[in-house]
Amino acid sequence: MKKHLRKFNILYKNAARTSEFNKVAGYKENIQKSFVFLNTNSSKQLENNNSMVMNYKEIYTSSLDVNNVEQDLLKIKQYKSDISDIENIALKPIKECGVYSKDIQTCITNNAKIRKDIDKAKYRSERVIELYDDMEVPQLSKKEYTKTLKECTKCMKESYELKYKAIDQIDKLIKKDDIDDVSEIKKYIKQSDEKIDKYQKQISELERKIRNK
Repeated sequence: MKKHLRKFNILYKNAARTSEFNKVAGYKENIQKSFVFLNTNSSKQLENNNSMVMNYKEIYTSSLDVNNVEQDLLKIKQYKSDISDIENIALKPIKECGVYSKDIQTCITNNAKIRKDIDKAKYRSERVIELYDDMEVPQLSKKEYTKTLKECTKCMKESYELKYKAIDQIDKLIKKDDIDDVSEIKKYIKQSDEKIDKYQKQISELERKIRNK
């Protein structure tokens, strides 16, 4: 009788442990399911939020620059900066030679220094002409805008071709010791200035047209 009672107690305890274990296992399983549910919902919510942010961003951006105005103007700004950087390569030496054209007699008496300055100005001018010739203009939102930039670049190139001719004419006058015939120099300088004026006018009109579209 006692033997059977002990056996019963052992079976009872084992059953109790098994029941407790099953409860714990059930709790653990429920908790894991809850975490999976929360993580899945959080991921979906995050994706939805990101999608909404991107949609709002696209709508906001497109409403700000629907006609590519800002983008075109930024490209033109960079273009003008590039034009100026190239021009600065030869600008100072050419201005120095322009002073000489007003006083050829002084050039003749200081021939060695003047020759060096003229050679420098001619070399720098050739370099500027080459750079303008190879320069690629930015593509704007309309073909006509891009075409205008190409015409502007052409104006700058032709301006420096005329400047080169003016410097070359100074060189010839000094070599011939002829201080009377400076009309060709003045003609080239005037034509060069007109090309630069045309460039500035075209670029300003283009910017105004883009802003007002």
